[in-house]
Amino acid sequence: MNDLRRKRRLDFSLLLAALALWVIGVFLVYSATYFHETGVLAGIYRQQVVWVIMALLIIFFVVSIPARVIFKSSYLLYGLSLAFLLFAIAAGVMTKGAERWVAIGGFRIQPSEFAKIGLLLALARYLSEKTVSLSRLSSFIVPGILILIPFALVLKQPDLGTALVFCAMALPMFYWSKLTLLEVFYIVSPLASMLLSAIPLLVSYTTGDNWGVFDTVPWGIFFLMVLGILYITRSPIFIWVGVIIGNIFTATIVTVLWSVIKDYQKMRITSFMNPQADPFGAGYQVIQSKVAIGSGNVFGKGYLQGTQSRLSFLPEQHTDFIFSVLGEQFGIVGCSIVILLFLFLIIRGLTITRDCKNRFINLVAVGCSAILCFHVFVNIAMTLGLMPVTGLPLPFLSYGGSFTITLAVLIGLLLNARIADQDF
Repeated sequence: MNDLRRKRRLDFSLLLAALALWVIGVFLVYSATYFHETGVLAGIYRQQVVWVIMALLIIFFVVSIPARVIFKSSYLLYGLSLAFLLFAIAAGVMTKGAERWVAIGGFRIQPSEFAKIGLLLALARYLSEKTVSLSRLSSFIVPGILILIPFALVLKQPDLGTALVFCAMALPMFYWSKLTLLEVFYIVSPLASMLLSAIPLLVSYTTGDNWGVFDTVPWGIFFLMVLGILYITRSPIFIWVGVIIGNIFTATIVTVLWSVIKDYQKMRITSFMNPQADPFGAGYQVIQSKVAIGSGNVFGKGYLQGTQSRLSFLPEQHTDFIFSVLGEQFGIVGCSIVILLFLFLIIRGLTITRDCKNRFINLVAVGCSAILCFHVFVNIAMTLGLMPVTGLPLPFLSYGGSFTITLAVLIGLLLNARIADQDF
């Protein structure tokens, strides 16, 4: 009888949305690679089908695990994910200059993907028992260590995009764990200072226009706003000191680093803003991606009719730039449908917190939704030329076994959260 109730409560709409995206992904991977009769890309859509079938099995396996068992195993899984990362650094396979892969039984596994799951569960368990607040800086010591270790190991590989996922996942979980919006603002304000300090440098480099003394105006206005908020809210003195030092430091370090990095590195950073400055180098991917998406217009050129993909103008079109293939072949309409499916998944994941009282389960749901949201936002913005190329794949659509398994675990955890026994 209990099993029957669990099946009735299974969120089939969430599962069907994920399955629909995976099916779309398989067709897109095929359309991006079908013209390769030989080589490593020949027939890889078949492998993606196998990964999707494995993902469905993993989903139902994760759903069958009692939430209590997941809670008790969280720190163990976190430790195993760190050990896997260390092994990747020590004996990993070099691919495109990064030690990200481990060869196991003829397959290449990306340990950094599983580190997302390990950190998610460890953070959820810790924050389910403890709360964090800027008024108690010591409350951030343990979660800070939990985040810093995998962040540093993944950055060592190097894989900045995946390392940033850890931070993007943690902040919403902190907020759900009783961190106030004001405290969230204080935490992210140094990042805002970094971006505002970088904008004049990036614009000046790409356009040749020197703002002179006005370089500091965007950051200066923001910094004055931060000071005003600190004063109005009567924040404690140690928060004043920490926020001010953090904002000044990040604003300064951007200018210092920009003055010492090489021109080719600057070109790579700014390529998304002005890809035409290096059309056959750093800007090539962005140019081809925007051409592919723009040529799709409203309804697209039709399935298997994309010239950018068929002529291999677009690099990594089956992985990082799969959204460009979608835009070229199915246009704005196809892109909108996929984005709505993503939005449904994320919102559906967050609604779990409305019906569930268990802190651990809710934190897991928030973390899963945050990972999906960050991947979708960054990847689509990257293909549209709105952000630098980071190498983050698009959930469900991009080719890749390790990421498909990670997504299966995330969906399994979300489904598990809806049917979980909350008495623990």
